[in-house]
Amino acid sequence: MHEDDICRTAFADAGMARCLLELLPEDATAELDPRRLRRLPTEHVAAGGQRRRADMAWAVGTLGPAERAGGSGAEALLALEFQSSPDRAMALRMEIYVALLRQEVAAEGGLRAGDLLPRVLPVVVYTGGRRWRPETLDELTAPTPAGWGNWQARFEFLCLDAANLTAEDGRSNPVAALLRLLATRQAESVPARAKALFDRLRPAGSGAERQAFANRLARALMQLLIARFAGDEESDRHRHHMQQALRYMEEPTMLAEAITEWRQNAIAEGRTEGRTEGRTEGLREGTSEGSRTLLRRQATRRFGLEAGDEFGRLLADEEDADRLALAGDLVIDCSTAEELLRRARLVVLRGGDGEMR
Repeated sequence: MHEDDICRTAFADAGMARCLLELLPEDATAELDPRRLRRLPTEHVAAGGQRRRADMAWAVGTLGPAERAGGSGAEALLALEFQSSPDRAMALRMEIYVALLRQEVAAEGGLRAGDLLPRVLPVVVYTGGRRWRPETLDELTAPTPAGWGNWQARFEFLCLDAANLTAEDGRSNPVAALLRLLATRQAESVPARAKALFDRLRPAGSGAERQAFANRLARALMQLLIARFAGDEESDRHRHHMQQALRYMEEPTMLAEAITEWRQNAIAEGRTEGRTEGRTEGLREGTSEGSRTLLRRQATRRFGLEAGDEFGRLLADEEDADRLALAGDLVIDCSTAEELLRRARLVVLRGGDGEMR
């Protein structure tokens, strides 16, 4: 799942939308009442039949004079867009989304005499790995003659950049914790950021609905993190950090599934590497020779050359696919080379799972 898709999942939740408002500048939210939120449709049909989809939109209660006196009050609109990479045309896109939101409201009951269009707060949530200074619509537009000034629309949006959020923000606000986790490009930062997020998402006594929401988010996040960190040359070390993060996510079956996915990525990586080195047949998935070669290489990368060579010798004549799979589990599960080799001998000699009975 892509980062933007994870944000759409997260901010469809009213509680997360309220927490997002807490991260915006006070002067932008001073007259908003986050207790009154109403989710809006995000697909709009523009003139000519073209469909445009914004990422997320909420109607938010306002706190004008009537509301402060106890009246029901009007609503403002919150238009959200999620970005994981810079987009030079972002201001133009947001201007279109805001116009379509207002058009939708006007079309619901017609814009009668005295009616006013709703205020719209346009917010872009940015989780990219590099700094981005969004350009304004003025900066994207060719210079206009001085005499045109009165007829030119001005438009800017508020950008919430995850890089500006602190660890303290993450500990106190689940949205900040989520955005910091999405923005990280260093595997060693993942466990602490995952803990900050899921400590907030799973408070003591949280109900089944909240647990289900946290589980959905955890699964989507782990898919993203595996895709981000499983394929590079430090993947073995990264896997350790992912295992730590998974324990904070607390979804019972996820650890085994994630490590299986990680191993499949490693097999694919080994197969590609084998083709590069001319060992096309030996590293095809499902062949015992390819599995042994891959397992020896993974053990070497994690525990060193001596342990990798000894591990390879132990597996040299092993043809059973199930025992090779158990040996692969040991490369992940064992903490030291000594433990790996001891348990591997049990697997090969006794056909067990590497544990003394």
